[in-house]
Amino acid sequence: MRILFAVAPLTAHLYPSIPLAWALQSAGHEVRVASNTGLVEQITAAGLTAVGLGESTSPPAPITEGQLDRFSDALGFEAGSDFDRLWRATRYYLAAAYTRYHPDEEGRQELADNLVETARNWQPDLVVWDPACPVGSVAARECGAASARMLWGPDYFGWVRRRLIERMNDPASGVSADTDPLAAILAPVFGRFGHDFSEELLFGDFTVDPIPSQLPRPQGLRRIPMRWVPYTGAGSVPQWLSRPPSRPRVCLSLGVTGRTVQEGRDARVTAAFEAVAGMDIEVIATVNADQLGKDTRVPDNVRIVDYLPLTQVMPTCSAVIHHGGFGTFFAAATHQVPQMIVKEDLGSALNSTRYLEARGAGVVLHSDGLSAAEVGKQLSRLLTEPSFQEGALAVHADIMAAPGPCEIVPILERLATQYRSRD
Repeated sequence: MRILFAVAPLTAHLYPSIPLAWALQSAGHEVRVASNTGLVEQITAAGLTAVGLGESTSPPAPITEGQLDRFSDALGFEAGSDFDRLWRATRYYLAAAYTRYHPDEEGRQELADNLVETARNWQPDLVVWDPACPVGSVAARECGAASARMLWGPDYFGWVRRRLIERMNDPASGVSADTDPLAAILAPVFGRFGHDFSEELLFGDFTVDPIPSQLPRPQGLRRIPMRWVPYTGAGSVPQWLSRPPSRPRVCLSLGVTGRTVQEGRDARVTAAFEAVAGMDIEVIATVNADQLGKDTRVPDNVRIVDYLPLTQVMPTCSAVIHHGGFGTFFAAATHQVPQMIVKEDLGSALNSTRYLEARGAGVVLHSDGLSAAEVGKQLSRLLTEPSFQEGALAVHADIMAAPGPCEIVPILERLATQYRSRD
């Protein structure tokens, strides 16, 4: 069987799919992973065959504030409600994800064109696509392949769609198929290949879902649960890391993707460094020069590493301080490490923090007004109070309850046979 993975050009979207690609490849299937050419090195470093779709770095088609406001009005959440907060934290991201593959003024879109052409030429039996790469669904349709979404975090896309359908079914809402903002945004992506917007194109035939069942998700979609197996990049283990730590080790990581969003010194790094100075611990800070800043004093007990796969360092850690991204969250959770999330109003953090607190597996601080004193106080709790380790064990048990990637391969084989078609 041939399986094509289609991934938006972000490592945070690529890495969660790699263990499933490994499982399918190890079962004897031909696997290729298609994305922006900038991810080819990361794909091949994981031992997978890459398909570079192009160097296109043009920004997504612009979505005006007026369009976003109309989208917000269509969703109709009560101002200040939890759902309203979640939407406002994710709306720019969702708009960018849905419009990344829009055609330009001349009707061209390099990444979309090359992905669809790859599918037509290679004729995969199954296309596994990133929700932030909706043209992956079109590629599956164009070659008659079974179509599977592959989540890398909470199903924001399904959540938004289910809310819009609910509103369109309510005559009092004023939202109808004619005013459907999601259909309007995706129409250029689907339409340029001759397809109308539809629920089938939006969601595919089924969804591979690696998020623990304890987290909320929209209902009504066919889901294949899968255990999250953390992959955080390839690299050799440094000599110093091969030796067991002589005192509690804490990892500080603010994510790889965030480096491309935030410029200049990160106040969270400064607060953390002030907090740990003088503590009898060892800190591994995976931050780069921009996040560190020119004038930040690095305490003697802090080791700066520009990049280190978290799967290498996490097994040696007693705690982790991070931004709430799901890649970091699951790397820590899989190794039963208590966590401190210093969150901003970002989508993944809004979900991971609630789950973390509900399980008692860590503490949550907000980046606004963050103080070194509070970081130090909460970090001391993580390292000394047994309840946090018990909570980390509970989260680990939640993760392990789902079938692993190798276990769902036979399911995907059956579904690919069921849904694929040939003219």
